[in-house]
Amino acid sequence: MKILTKYIIKEHIGPFFFALAVIMFILLMNFLVKYIDQIFGKGLPIITIVKLILFNMGWMLALAVPMASLVAVLMAYGRFSADNEITILKSSGISVLKIILPSLYLGILLTAVMIYFSDQILPETNHKASMLFRSIRQKKPTLHLEEHIFYNLDKYTFVVGRIEKTLPEQWLDLSNLLGPEYDNLDQLDRLHDLTIFDRSSVGKDITIIAKEGYMVYSRKYKALIFTLFDGEYHEMDTKKMEEYQRSLFRKNVVYIPAKEFDFEEKESSYRSDREMNIKMMKERIGEFSQQIQRQKTKIAKNIASYFQKTESILALNDSLAKKNIQLPVISDEQWRNAARRALTTAKRREQQMKTSKSYIENHYQSVNKYAVEIYKKISIPFASIVFVLVGAPLGIMARKGSMGVAISMSIGFFLLYWAFLIGGEDLADRRIVSPMMAMWAANIVVGAFGVLLMWRAVRENATIKWERLAYLFKLEWLFKKEKL
Repeated sequence: MKILTKYIIKEHIGPFFFALAVIMFILLMNFLVKYIDQIFGKGLPIITIVKLILFNMGWMLALAVPMASLVAVLMAYGRFSADNEITILKSSGISVLKIILPSLYLGILLTAVMIYFSDQILPETNHKASMLFRSIRQKKPTLHLEEHIFYNLDKYTFVVGRIEKTLPEQWLDLSNLLGPEYDNLDQLDRLHDLTIFDRSSVGKDITIIAKEGYMVYSRKYKALIFTLFDGEYHEMDTKKMEEYQRSLFRKNVVYIPAKEFDFEEKESSYRSDREMNIKMMKERIGEFSQQIQRQKTKIAKNIASYFQKTESILALNDSLAKKNIQLPVISDEQWRNAARRALTTAKRREQQMKTSKSYIENHYQSVNKYAVEIYKKISIPFASIVFVLVGAPLGIMARKGSMGVAISMSIGFFLLYWAFLIGGEDLADRRIVSPMMAMWAANIVVGAFGVLLMWRAVRENATIKWERLAYLFKLEWLFKKEKL
């Protein structure tokens, strides 16, 4: 049996890693297409893009492993059945259950590994990917100047009349005129008719005009450095319009802050539900549950105090009536004022109750959100076991072990599984079904179907008639005419 177990396990390894590579490639391409405009074209370092892709491959791996396990099981048992190895093993007195048992052990091992991965490793990769994404979104693309286009950077605006490339014979002169920040003179542009509007000083409007100049971005100062020649400096006080200054300059250097052009990885302590492990989410659920309980206690005390006031008034009225004490006569105007105040108080109390109810509902939704994520961390890895229950008997009945057949048969189960998972998550967020049922419904339904297939495979009374399926999908039977 040890030889058979090793043989069956060995037959899974190649298809599993091949299917895993294919599925990971598809998920990666989908990710790149979705975020290509946010990643590329911003002048990001290659190492940053690689880190972002690697961090996001965590959730891809969590999804791809159960899928790859189904493809591997289908291919392995499909080949066994197609080569009549299943028949030989059964004729040797080995039952179908014993043949499938090694795959089930692999599924259990894979489930244990992926539960640890989903709980301990995946939240960290998701957190790092989220922080990196936030840093990338804050970085603006590298500035490419165009003629007669106004560019706004916070409280600065500038426009260039004409742009021309610097010639090699001018590089030596420029190296003496410009600062050390201008290190790539071969890529430097000469800017003509340059105007800068500065609104960074409170109560002052500053306008700088230059016949020509040069611009470079300095990572050291995190600013655009303009070196201007032959220009004018205009300064006007917005509160005292008569105070106006004008001066000429031969050379002037202007710094415009542009931190958004530089990329900085920023740390953050905030974590969403997908960036937390099970322990963190249970702590959050405990906090929300305590807040809900405090709010319920507060509502109960308020309601009790309202009824207590009403009961005390009624008791006082009965006491006065028994003692034959006549209440003072109250005018109609006083009654109307009292009724108006009572109505205002009642409406205020009603609004407080509605606010408290909304507060509790929102906290219940937060509890459900974290509970869904906890169950998801276990239910998705458990799909590896469920897919073994489905894939092994299905592969035996299919009697075909090619990758195309395995993937074709897997697609239907993938769609069914993820439809249950996504739909269940939505229903749980709306508090229509419990988080546990929402996340485990897919495993229960697909697993029940797998048990049924297993039972039929053990009874040895079912195979897939491929010729009938081909005949059905060709639809030739719709167009056949009866012979006369």
